Amino acid sequence: MQVPMSPIRFLNRSVLLYPNKPAILCGPVTETYREFQDRVHQFSHALQQMGVQQGDRVAYLALNCHRMIEGYYAVPQIGAILLCMNIRLSPPEIVYILNDAQPKVLILSQMMVPLWEQIADQCPSVQQVILQEGRVEGKDWPSFDELLAAQPTTAPEVPSIDENDVAELFYTSGTTGRPKGVMLTYRNLYTHAISAALTLNLDDTAVQVVGTVPLFHVNAWGSPHYLVMLGATQVVVPKFDPQLFCEAVQSSKATLGMMVPTMLNALLNYPERDRYDLSSLQQIVLGGAPCPYALIQEARETLGCTCMVGYGLSETAPIVSVAVIKSTLKDRPQEEIYRRQAMTGIPAIGIEVEIFGDNGRPLPHDGRSIGELAVRGDSVMKGYWNKPEETQAVFRDGWFFTGDVATMDEEGYISIVDRRKDIIISGGENISSVEVEDVIYQHPAVLEAAVIGVPDPKWGETPKALVALKPGASLTEEELIAFCKERLAHFKCPTSVEFVQELPKTGTGKIVKSDLRKKYWESGAAKVQ
Repeated sequence: MQVPMSPIRFLNRSVLLYPNKPAILCGPVTETYREFQDRVHQFSHALQQMGVQQGDRVAYLALNCHRMIEGYYAVPQIGAILLCMNIRLSPPEIVYILNDAQPKVLILSQMMVPLWEQIADQCPSVQQVILQEGRVEGKDWPSFDELLAAQPTTAPEVPSIDENDVAELFYTSGTTGRPKGVMLTYRNLYTHAISAALTLNLDDTAVQVVGTVPLFHVNAWGSPHYLVMLGATQVVVPKFDPQLFCEAVQSSKATLGMMVPTMLNALLNYPERDRYDLSSLQQIVLGGAPCPYALIQEARETLGCTCMVGYGLSETAPIVSVAVIKSTLKDRPQEEIYRRQAMTGIPAIGIEVEIFGDNGRPLPHDGRSIGELAVRGDSVMKGYWNKPEETQAVFRDGWFFTGDVATMDEEGYISIVDRRKDIIISGGENISSVEVEDVIYQHPAVLEAAVIGVPDPKWGETPKALVALKPGASLTEEELIAFCKERLAHFKCPTSVEFVQELPKTGTGKIVKSDLRKKYWESGAAKVQ
């Protein structure tokens, strides 16, 4: 027997086993699994009444909310395609995505109404707007809850769906050009949920704070799928804020958090953190960017929970690897444990990885040989929406090539050295900005840092550090460079340091190095300090 793989099956199972258990906590709202499924069915009926058919796109331009998680199930249940959009994009970028994906229905947060009014006439595919909450005076847009209240809670009639049909569409950040729509199939989402839950060793006791990484990005870790699969509980926060996170953990007794390193850094430096009971936290998984091992150590010693790095991409749904400590390594010195937990980790269950050299051949797993990381597995995307040439460029010989430069050691642990575009080539020597940042973060005065290559008339380019200090801390350029020279080969050390108030970040909290480089490379060496 072959039953199509679909995340809708996860919800059906949890309603059978946990009908009265909280599925979602979102502010004052608590939804049991039975109530969650009722609303999913109601939303599916409403979409069908609006004329949404199999293959049509339904978009969200909204803050994290239980209504968005309901869309994660209601939209693909009827064969339509879910599109959650980055609310921090500029109006032209949002227009580009809407015209590329051409959704029929758009769900809006109140705060996004002014932006939509500005661009609506440029997005002709959108036939119906739904307000995620409330009403807007002078508009006939229905509110989400009113729309659902008028619908039955019975399961809708659904078309025949193939597991290789597209279920979700997520757009890349566009840091290297126009955003690309990543097509994730029902099979991708189903297999990823199983892989993630097994790799992270989760069960139905898990209570995860979701929304720290925005749900408009697949790097929200696919949590709406694996948590529902397990019958676990999702605690939704509208955005990451240290206070909101602490309040959510304390009130829900959350056991699990997903963050990017800048968020963990903000939590550790939140002055009011000790006012909250965070003792229920068992595990924090970090992704989205390399993490200094000093941050892993500080988190363990401060919060008392396991902290480790995960790695993935939108194209892989997203988890590729997690830095769990294998049982054969648990007796190693604590410093080695911290360093391994800060690595990119070992492949998730069901995922294969390899490091390829420029000649297209696999490199030795010695922890030193550097090449491009390639991935294959059931959770790797179908391709890029409307972009067959770009799709063909990243798939070679049955592997998806990530664009990340990495090593793999004899224990099977991957370490991302850098993105190809972030490698600094100084006097013919390759310098990993990640390695330099790892050292800078060890300085007690540093809050966050980014290292980029800047033009140099002699060496071509040299490393420059841009650093934000902790409140009340002091540090000079000379002191930080000397600190690095004590711990790194001198050619790898920053030749200059610029202190800034904060570093530019994406909607998911990743530091945007392309914005930092622009200042120096647009005008050349004249601007180098």
